[in-house]
Amino acid sequence: MIRRIIKQGHNTLTITLPSKWVKNYNVKPGGEISISETGSALLISAEKKDDLLKTEIDIKELDLPNIWKYMMAVYREGYDEITIKFNNTQLYENPYKYFTPFTVDEKYYKSKPDLTPLEFLQLMAQRFVGYEVIEHHDNYAIIKDMAEVSSKQFDSSLRRVFLLLLQMGNELTEAIKLNNPTMVRRTHDLDNNVDKFHDYCVRVLNKTGFQSAKKSHLIFSTLFLLELLGDEFKHVAYHIMHSTKETKLIGIKTISQATLQHLQDFYQLYYQFDREKLLNMSRQDLDQLFSLPGMTKKLNTKPNPREIEIFNHFRRISRYITSLIELRIEMEV
Repeated sequence: MIRRIIKQGHNTLTITLPSKWVKNYNVKPGGEISISETGSALLISAEKKDDLLKTEIDIKELDLPNIWKYMMAVYREGYDEITIKFNNTQLYENPYKYFTPFTVDEKYYKSKPDLTPLEFLQLMAQRFVGYEVIEHHDNYAIIKDMAEVSSKQFDSSLRRVFLLLLQMGNELTEAIKLNNPTMVRRTHDLDNNVDKFHDYCVRVLNKTGFQSAKKSHLIFSTLFLLELLGDEFKHVAYHIMHSTKETKLIGIKTISQATLQHLQDFYQLYYQFDREKLLNMSRQDLDQLFSLPGMTKKLNTKPNPREIEIFNHFRRISRYITSLIELRIEMEV
């Protein structure tokens, strides 16, 4: 669309805003909008002020994995109020038992179907920032977002994802270094928190938009890969927890330390992009690539299958970090 430039005063130039856009985003006189420069373009953005988004989910015929999928979908898409229909005579297991395919924390694994629908939904709602059960009836309950979503909350939530991943990596590396599987008992809970803040970031983006629409797909892809990193760390913890006395984890010590350093360097690069840091990471990638044959020789003469699994998960983490670096470079161009 084309807008005519209007001169006001001595040095002030103004343009009018499209009425449909103003109405859609509830822009009022005296309010604030965000303006950013991208070359010769100006991006004008305002936080979305949608009406209360409501939906309904019937969980009577759904198993736990699919209940999770529905809940994550409506949360990420930005729904503010969800009516959950259920059978009030049905008992449920702890919802976190089937939240992930590999359960590290045995307190979820041993749960039995003894939760009422209200208890079940209250536990599930805790997984989503802002969600609370506000009403409960014989055959349905209402979950509502009680927190105001703001784009200002995105940065702190994304940084929280990074810090949780670094904590997971540190604990796994120490467990391998000391050959102490008990040190990773919290990894499952840490991964739940990674997923929690990941979903919140996606929710914020869907409800408020991103400052640069051109870069939004890069942010969504970055969040997706960060969540996959957490899953890989969780899988490593699963294999460490179920290692036997014959499994000598020292053989994968080198790759675990290199992978953790790789993640730490990317964390710094993401928030303070620097070409020298980028080149250092590239050199580390090449060093690790050419040293992989030597790393495999450090495994047991007859390597335990779990050692091989752990080794491969760390290699996958490194590939994800490489993809994250590509996305970060694209944000700069």
